[in-house]
Amino acid sequence: MENLIRRNRKNKVLITICTILFFVATSCNKRGDVYSHFYELKDAQWSQNDTLYFQIDSTLFSLNKAYELSLEITNNVSYSYQNIWLFIESDLTSDSGFVKIEKEFLLADEFGKWQGSGFGTLYQISFPLGEIRFPAKRNYNIRMIQGMRDENLKGIEKIGIQISEK
Repeated sequence: MENLIRRNRKNKVLITICTILFFVATSCNKRGDVYSHFYELKDAQWSQNDTLYFQIDSTLFSLNKAYELSLEITNNVSYSYQNIWLFIESDLTSDSGFVKIEKEFLLADEFGKWQGSGFGTLYQISFPLGEIRFPAKRNYNIRMIQGMRDENLKGIEKIGIQISEK
């Protein structure tokens, strides 16, 4: 009988902990993500010839409202560098063509400590790319390639973008 009472208490405690963790996990999205898309790179390798395409349907957004655009990178510990250079083209600010930016993003500090959050062998970091507004209802595009010297950049697991309410 005593074992049955102990088992019931353990089950109640376990259920309570799981319920609390569920509510904490589901309530942590404070930013209000409106759009999120990730590319999972096969074998954690990104070839110089591989262009990632993000097509954003603006019907998800209110016109002329400010949103935050961020780049999301997930790397593993076999990534050989502390930084990554990306060439990003988008038509977010122009109807007539793509605007290109070349930018370096630091994934680790000068001592090799990975930035962002993670556990085990994976780390994810978010880089704000700025505020965007959608002036018209149409499809917007972002193209991205890696600008490192390696033909196959090893250790990058996922690349994504997120658009969140301000």
